[in-house]
Amino acid sequence: CCDIGIHRNKTIERIEIHMAEFSKLVITKAGQALLAKMIAGTGSITFTKIAASSTAYTLAQLEALTAITNIKQTSLISKVVRTNNVAIQVEAAFINSELKAGYYMKTLGLYAVDPDAGEILYAVTIENSGSCYMPPYNGVTVSGAYVQLITTVGNAENVSLAVDAAAVATIGDIQELEAKIADLQAYIGYTDSDIYGVEVDFTNKRITRIAGSENRTQGTGFDNIPPFGGRRRCNLTNDGKVVAYYGDSGFSTTGKLTKAVDLNPEGAEDPDPSLQFAAGTIVQTMVEQPKFYYKVVPLVLEKNKLGSKIRKARYYVSATPKTGFKLHPAFIENGKENEKIYLAAFDGSLWDASAATYILDDASVMDSATDMLSSIANVKPMSMVARKNARGIAKNRGDGWSQAYAASIAASQLLMLIEYATFNMQSAIGNGVAFKTDDGATNVAENTGGSVSLGNGSGTVTNANGYPIVSYRGEENLWGNIWYWVDGMNEQNPATIVDGEYGTLFVADHDFADDTATSPYENTGIHPCCGNGSVSAFGYAEKYDWMFVPAEKGGTSVLPVGDYYGNTNPNWRIARLGGRWDNAVGAGAFYWDFYHPASGYGREVGARLVFVPSRLEG
Repeated sequence: CCDIGIHRNKTIERIEIHMAEFSKLVITKAGQALLAKMIAGTGSITFTKIAASSTAYTLAQLEALTAITNIKQTSLISKVVRTNNVAIQVEAAFINSELKAGYYMKTLGLYAVDPDAGEILYAVTIENSGSCYMPPYNGVTVSGAYVQLITTVGNAENVSLAVDAAAVATIGDIQELEAKIADLQAYIGYTDSDIYGVEVDFTNKRITRIAGSENRTQGTGFDNIPPFGGRRRCNLTNDGKVVAYYGDSGFSTTGKLTKAVDLNPEGAEDPDPSLQFAAGTIVQTMVEQPKFYYKVVPLVLEKNKLGSKIRKARYYVSATPKTGFKLHPAFIENGKENEKIYLAAFDGSLWDASAATYILDDASVMDSATDMLSSIANVKPMSMVARKNARGIAKNRGDGWSQAYAASIAASQLLMLIEYATFNMQSAIGNGVAFKTDDGATNVAENTGGSVSLGNGSGTVTNANGYPIVSYRGEENLWGNIWYWVDGMNEQNPATIVDGEYGTLFVADHDFADDTATSPYENTGIHPCCGNGSVSAFGYAEKYDWMFVPAEKGGTSVLPVGDYYGNTNPNWRIARLGGRWDNAVGAGAFYWDFYHPASGYGREVGARLVFVPSRLEG
């Protein structure tokens, strides 16, 4: 295997162009003889250099070669890495600072030391595209090539990892150094104005704005930052087209366009019919969320009986890629990246396909084979739906649609935390519908749409019944009013629940299913604690550092998180979030509950829509 990149440096800027097409790396007969000595225990392998030649060999010639002709450049090995028990990755770099004439890199030879024969040509690869050109130095721009060769060696333990100190640093070396610097910077604390963060001290119950968030206030202070202020309500068709945004004349929260919308340029001579939408077109009210990057820096971790919990950490987001930052997983679905995703503006309701109408009063008429989960205003949120059925009616809307899932929820949670510098959204934005008297028999959630007047903003609006309807930048009732299922999270608890025990959380971002730990589900390494109580610490695992799942419940209704938590039943459990109409101060954007089995449902739990564009690709 060979990977080569041509790159040009000007001051500290680097541009990499991966354009070469190299053949498999062929071990020569001399290399095979050295391998045989190593396997027999009479020798070891020390790689010395890589030579670049302008001679064009055929693949059939390579095994018999003892030397290569027309060598134009030679580079000492700068790094040798054991990739597994039988394979080695060798790195080197070529630069043109002393090159008088340019040449086409047509052959690369890897050299090693044979204890009996001295330095030998160990392996060879040929370039097939004819486009790998190394230009001469022009006195201004230094150009170079970064080479990675991967070869099998029989037993990687018998390969020397030592390299010549005079070797040129490769891009791989530089990237590794950059990553180490980024980790150090993260530990010390970023000061960049375009990185926004908070430091959370769970032990001392203190949250501090840091980096670009310092001296900013929620709301207008974050309006000009794309992950925050770029969130906006919109109308989305069943096939994922944005028809209108909040503030446009055609925008509607009714579930249908109330007037025709033409997205063609005004006065277009040959308008595109696919950009024209008639009045009555079915649309959902969603919140467009631009992608962002994040980093979590755990400063103090503490071991639980299973897994770890965070005592102190820094949470950062950036609208642009930064060294050491990762694209938030809400924008990665089955390995595919998304520029934007779309989150439900309202609690879910039902579209009755047989009657071709929205169900306004949560009537129990759901046909899971054809009906659709919806996001519209002025309806009673649907209830009495099992998570697997909510999954099905979300998918019925078409490719790309699902119900809310682990990563989509975590994106909003992280943004809320950083913007408001608190986990307690009830104190920051409003209680929501959480202090309503329960009748013990029915779904008493308030109708959706109370926050329509807030548009893309955050805040609380008192509805006609006198209840506070909350919204975070377009997402209404993320806490209170009615629970909602969260997909892609399967919790496996012990067979017997005892305080002080822990479950194991499995997570996926596609192909959702219940009661399973098999692919695409992965063991997160996060272990939710068993029992009830107010959250005092979240679990931590490096790959799943974006999740806010409780691993300790010793807090209060105010600090350090302020939200309640429940996990009291054995075996497989599914996740719901937010709380309901009478959960009082326990409700919140971080109130997780693992009460139900996969077959569970109730008058107090519904669902929310999500649309992920990459799912349209199949």
